[in-house]
Amino acid sequence: MHSGLWMFAWDLRDEGVEKVLDFAADLGLKAVQIASSYHAGWFILPHNPVNRVYLPEDGVAYFHPQMDLYGETKLKPAVGTVSKEVDWFDRAAKHLQKIGLKLVAWTICAHNTRLGLLHPDCVVRNAFGDPYPHALCPANEEVRVYLKALVRDLASRYGTHAVQLESPGYMGRAHGHHHERSGVVLTPFEEQLLSLCFCEACLKRAEAAGLDARKVQAAVREHLDDLFRQSPFRSKGRPTSLPAMIDRHPGLGEFLAFRKTVEQTLIEEIQAGIRDTGCKLFLISFAAPSAELARAVDAIEVTIYHKKPAEAFALVGGARGVIGESCALHAGIRVGFEGVSGPGDLSDTVASVRAAGGDGVLFYNYSEAPMRALRWIKTALAGVD
Repeated sequence: MHSGLWMFAWDLRDEGVEKVLDFAADLGLKAVQIASSYHAGWFILPHNPVNRVYLPEDGVAYFHPQMDLYGETKLKPAVGTVSKEVDWFDRAAKHLQKIGLKLVAWTICAHNTRLGLLHPDCVVRNAFGDPYPHALCPANEEVRVYLKALVRDLASRYGTHAVQLESPGYMGRAHGHHHERSGVVLTPFEEQLLSLCFCEACLKRAEAAGLDARKVQAAVREHLDDLFRQSPFRSKGRPTSLPAMIDRHPGLGEFLAFRKTVEQTLIEEIQAGIRDTGCKLFLISFAAPSAELARAVDAIEVTIYHKKPAEAFALVGGARGVIGESCALHAGIRVGFEGVSGPGDLSDTVASVRAAGGDGVLFYNYSEAPMRALRWIKTALAGVD
């Protein structure tokens, strides 16, 4: 059974490469998943000897890129301050080889505010044309070339076992920006509409596919404008769900299907670009996985954050039923966060994943989990083969 632990470059810098990775090996893990590129957030680091509250740089790389690979796109990776002097991927890879653990490059893709602010023509834009700087658009060719180069860079070096993709597709409006606010109460359906991308890249790709995306854009904009005029009330006779909106505007359904092909083809192109390296491609799936995506990667990784063992069993079993045996199925578990209340609970959740047909468990994460909770992993893994 595959098992991995998410971590960051600052863990290796502040606590020591050998200490952190030897600890992971002692837990019985098979791999570590080190962030190669990441967004930002306020972290509480309960066992870090340097910082207990930490705000990393946004949208930077934690390895040393081969810049010649990015010559065909204006989007370029920038090395974070943490890794400027030391390539922690190189240091980690050498020690992991000694102790027999695998290196997985945990790679945040389209979620990159740094690049979005530098290149506003490459981001998601809503029906009104407003940019979402945290969200690179996967339909944009510059973005696609950049992501393929990023994954190729990681897959071809460090003896990387797998590149683990997070957020390679469309991102929504809600992001958690500092002081993000709204005086309009949005339902999940309305949030969906406000999250749809109608940037020029999407409009042109949709037009090439035979879709009238501008007509869909106009319908979405008109619906949202009515919401903003009438809020906090809702106009009678307006669609209140996505299916109802599609019934009234069938082109919206076609546009949503088109968006899935944008994401699907990007994953397929990324996989094709690393096939000769022997490196595997893993995909974190926060939504329900599809059989099509599963055929494009080596492992689908579903999140069972905050789920009790019975819920984890149902989610993993449901995912296995959808993707079949086309690829491995891993489940991500938050350790020390709400939902896992003790060592017995964690052991039962891991056992449930295995019983439901899961091939691996991933633990989130070394930085943020209390040390006592991290130690529960050893017992949980001892109970499965």
